[in-house]
Amino acid sequence: MRRAFGLILLALGVFAIAGAVLLPTYVYPKLAKVPLDQDSTSVLEGTASKVLAVTDKGAGPVTEIRENRKLTATGHVQANFASPEMHEGTDYAVWLLAVQVKDDEDGTVLTASKRQVCFDRRTSEGYDPRGDADPKCTKESSYVTELKDKADKDGEKPPEKNVYKPQPGLNFKFPFGTEQKDYQVYDDNTGTAVTARYTGTEEVNGVETYKFVQNIPDTKLQTKSVPGSLVGVADSSVDADLYYRGVNTMWVEPVTGVEVKQQQQQHQELRPTTGNPTVVFDGTLAYNGKTIAQMVDQIDENKGKLEFLSSTGPLWLGIGGGVLIVLAIFVLVRRRPAAPPAPPRRHREPVGAGR
Repeated sequence: MRRAFGLILLALGVFAIAGAVLLPTYVYPKLAKVPLDQDSTSVLEGTASKVLAVTDKGAGPVTEIRENRKLTATGHVQANFASPEMHEGTDYAVWLLAVQVKDDEDGTVLTASKRQVCFDRRTSEGYDPRGDADPKCTKESSYVTELKDKADKDGEKPPEKNVYKPQPGLNFKFPFGTEQKDYQVYDDNTGTAVTARYTGTEEVNGVETYKFVQNIPDTKLQTKSVPGSLVGVADSSVDADLYYRGVNTMWVEPVTGVEVKQQQQQHQELRPTTGNPTVVFDGTLAYNGKTIAQMVDQIDENKGKLEFLSSTGPLWLGIGGGVLIVLAIFVLVRRRPAAPPAPPRRHREPVGAGR
């Protein structure tokens, strides 16, 4: 009976040790992926000391610089299941991000952008097919939508064109198990990956986060044809270079890689060959309270599961398995206590013997 009990303890101990090894090395990598099905909205709010607005009330576009405006930027992320990469068991996801910035006072749409990216579900790295003989994502799965400066007809929206291009660096979130180090994060404005430097830890809404700061230096984005009045010249239109610089700050929960909070400081100005530089945007936007609360809820839902698979589960299984194996060995090798010696038998002689 004791031997059977010892063997059971040994089997349970070996099973627990195997679980401690498999949870972080096999189960965690299988489950630590962003979901394919994504449909979420985030909102950033803030103010701009200067912002360019183009309105069209039927008589052609009117360009003006507005000052001290409250703005709202709404970003909508949606999965594109029409892409061939989006199938069961895939390690890559294809998500579409559309962002629209409005003037709170009159609802004027100040800017609108759209891009789609195929990225790694574990690392959040945008896929770059260069040099890959077996591409994980098709060329058409990653693109940036560009809007022409002018519409074909007055009163119409300028036509759009999808420019297929990889978007390297982190997209949408940080990797699971974010570390205290610098990362390359994709920047929408420059279309490049820019270093986000780790600067320390900070608590946001009760969540311990890693803080990353991304400094984008003064960068020429494009050359645009703009009204001469915008840059202080008499010509009806002139060519001007659009320059951009900014500071993006991200507060990241490290287990899930979710950005609990995000803040964007941006400065854009037009620099014509003749005329005066004109600031067309200078402002700061950040996640509003509702968006931060949504991120915290997402973390609460997933953090415990990920920690169990990667750390607490293996730790307790390892400790428990070790204890069970020690007990099993003790039970199996312990000797049974020796039986006490039998009392000596007395030799009785018949009465009267020897007489």
